Amino acid sequence: MKTSVLALAAALFALPAIGSQIVPAQPIAFELVNLRMIVDSCAFVPSSVRVRAAGNVLRLTQHLNNCFAPGTPELADVRLGSLAPGDYRVEIFASQEADGTPAETLAFTVRERVEIAIFPPPTRPLTDYSGMWWNPNESGWGLSLHQGPATDALFGAWFIYGAAGQPEWFTLQGGQWVSSTRWTGQVLRTTGPFFAGPGFDPRLVLIQTAGTATLDFKHVIGAEEDTARFTYTVNGQTATKVISRIGF
Repeated sequence: MKTSVLALAAALFALPAIGSQIVPAQPIAFELVNLRMIVDSCAFVPSSVRVRAAGNVLRLTQHLNNCFAPGTPELADVRLGSLAPGDYRVEIFASQEADGTPAETLAFTVRERVEIAIFPPPTRPLTDYSGMWWNPNESGWGLSLHQGPATDALFGAWFIYGAAGQPEWFTLQGGQWVSSTRWTGQVLRTTGPFFAGPGFDPRLVLIQTAGTATLDFKHVIGAEEDTARFTYTVNGQTATKVISRIGF
């Protein structure tokens, strides 16, 4: 009985006083959705949190510490996932068992993507190619890609070795999808003042077009998964690299 009372007391001051939130508040299709909770820093055990789906119901369970005094309130974000359009409900339980009445329930809707009403519709990818890409046989350089969930706009940070063996950075941006698996855009070189200097003068930042780049994510049946062809022209030199996405 004593253990149950302590566990209940821990649950009462560990659960959010203001209420949990869905972040972003109005997610769109397949955008990453998080549950933001206000938790007690003493009772909350991040490693014990589990999220399980049963249809359109997402159940969060956890194991709370038995604390004799409340800890400092903190924010904790819990990933719910990238979800298809529809109506969802989150049930938050104060124990590792998803039975009984949840301590808190939230309802939210994942909206369809807003499509431009033109014909033919603009080309867009059918999946997300975000991640760290590299050539495992050429260690030391790579390409970090981020794809926006709403517009599928692609941005890349390309870090390489220069002709003198010194590190250089370029960005890939300002492009478009010419097919569902092929993106083409500009390669930009940015230079500026020392970032840790006594004062940063943004007027010294210089952005120059260095070339063009094409990313082709089209898969070949039977070929290695998560590979792409990266073709670029920089300073008049053109090359193609086969890159693969790093799995962490």
